[in-house]
Amino acid sequence: MNEMTTDKKEKNARSEKEILEEWSTPEQAVLPLLHYYMEKKNYISEADVSRISQLTGLSVSDILGIGTFYQHFVFHPTGKNSVRVCLTTPCLFRGGKTTFETLSKSLGIGLEETTPDGLFTLYPAQCLGQCSEAPSFSINDDVYVGIPPEKIPSILDEYRKGKICQTIVPCGKPLANEPVVFTGLRSGETRYLERYREDHGYRALEGLLKTGDAEAAFEQIRLSGVAGRGGGAFPMYRKLDAVRKNPPPRYLVCNADEGEPGTFKDRYIMERDPHSLIEGMAIAARIIGAEEGFIYLRSEYPHSFHILEKAIAEARSAGLLGPRILGSDFSFRLRLYRGAGAYICGEETSLINSLEGKRAYPRNKPPHLSEVGLWGKPTEEQNVETLANLPAILRNGGDWYARLGDTKSPGTKLFCLSGHIARPGLYEIPLGMSLRSLIEDLGGGIPGGRSLKGLLPAGSASKMLLPRHLDLSLDYPSIAEVGAFLGSASVIVMDDSVCMVDLAYWIAAFSHHESCGQCTPCRDGTEDVYEILLKIVQGEGKPAYLDLLKSIGTYMREASICGLGQSAPNIPLSSMEYFEDEWKAHIENHVCPAGVCSMRRDGILLFPPRRSRGIVAELPQMHFSVP
Repeated sequence: MNEMTTDKKEKNARSEKEILEEWSTPEQAVLPLLHYYMEKKNYISEADVSRISQLTGLSVSDILGIGTFYQHFVFHPTGKNSVRVCLTTPCLFRGGKTTFETLSKSLGIGLEETTPDGLFTLYPAQCLGQCSEAPSFSINDDVYVGIPPEKIPSILDEYRKGKICQTIVPCGKPLANEPVVFTGLRSGETRYLERYREDHGYRALEGLLKTGDAEAAFEQIRLSGVAGRGGGAFPMYRKLDAVRKNPPPRYLVCNADEGEPGTFKDRYIMERDPHSLIEGMAIAARIIGAEEGFIYLRSEYPHSFHILEKAIAEARSAGLLGPRILGSDFSFRLRLYRGAGAYICGEETSLINSLEGKRAYPRNKPPHLSEVGLWGKPTEEQNVETLANLPAILRNGGDWYARLGDTKSPGTKLFCLSGHIARPGLYEIPLGMSLRSLIEDLGGGIPGGRSLKGLLPAGSASKMLLPRHLDLSLDYPSIAEVGAFLGSASVIVMDDSVCMVDLAYWIAAFSHHESCGQCTPCRDGTEDVYEILLKIVQGEGKPAYLDLLKSIGTYMREASICGLGQSAPNIPLSSMEYFEDEWKAHIENHVCPAGVCSMRRDGILLFPPRRSRGIVAELPQMHFSVP
């Protein structure tokens, strides 16, 4: 935590008119303008909304309809300082509850409350991407990791005395093992253009533009077998090919909305090696014939925003972005677009809607983005890690990359290791390595003399794995064979101190908090599951709840529009399957065997249900029919 970047005064230097002119449509300017006013006084007033309405020509109801969708924006006076404490599983396993309790006690307020002096408002954070150094919390743009509880009051005192956010960049520890593809992650030095170019940077792009042979570059990507590293694992070359077959204009979008709890790999790339992403995007844009691209970045990554903003400016000044790059006939404009706190924006069509300046609801598919994407035009959407692979693939050849993995899944993958593990961190490993090697050899096993109880291979999304799965090959097909999936490879390790019912409760709280509310199965299902689990951890469970949870979960999986609703039941249901005795102890005996659940009504309700339909009170009348 030792590098200073742009502060709030510089961020507010641009005028409203300049912000409006920067974006393609009035709708697309709404989020940047809302950020502009939010940064001025930590909330958006009625006058601000009216001003944005005047600037964009949109109605006040349109502005509010967009703004209130996102968690980052607040439309009433709040504290001068926003305190956000991470309450997702990686932080909870490493002392996050104590961090929250200390902050709450020190400030004298609960979540969504403001101190009487108007200095602080306390919010929940749905993952700050600091999982390997958990627990974490932020104050404005300053991020704090691994802070002992006794030091928290003195940190708060600094802000009481008027400390101004300095935007200190916590790049985290270097990559935990020796990199093969992502060599820039050895240190943070390649975030500077000069150092990146010394390390073979932009040579792949230079070679592509010198020959002008986009087909040859495409062929190397096809030979490499690189697939989407955000969780979908769909072959990249097929998406590229589908987009370039459609008429221009075409767009390239980088999904940097890395919101899955336990995932922080993209943050490492953006903060330590941002030019590998920029170069990868320029290569992909040249292949598909896109002249305009966007990086959609989650608001919880302010440090990534500043570093990327600087790196893009450096590349533009060096003639590596913009018109006629390096004297060629290829032009590519790259812009950075900041989200505003919505986990659903990790879903590609939700992200596109948000980038267009709309509420980030998922779209029905088909049509796919390759046909009808940004502004209805063909669009290539990939995540940060996938795009950052391209410079190394073109420099070394597709065959080289393919040989790094196994026949099922070519290449390497960045694995995020957090939770109860001796050596948490980011690891680059060849796909096909065993899960045991990752946990025991690289991660150092379970600390404190405890034993392994389970693993979450994809953050909060996948069915959990057990110790008996340790010899599984870490490739997409092998994980799928046991009913789980690898996702973005956010592996959260759980030792025998974890209560699996409590885990299900927190996952349900996260899903309930993050559901966009568009479709009934997810909107009502996540709330119902949360309310039922709240009753159980408070010692008010009933045997009928188990069958009800299974019915709701099946309904959500089969009828939800997007992956959030479809995957939200996975951990609660697999927990019930694997740890039935723990659930029965909670429901029949009202006892938590691990001593984690409070079994009382006080001190546990952190996320009040948004609609309070009272499903548990009406249990005898509830009948779910599975389609």
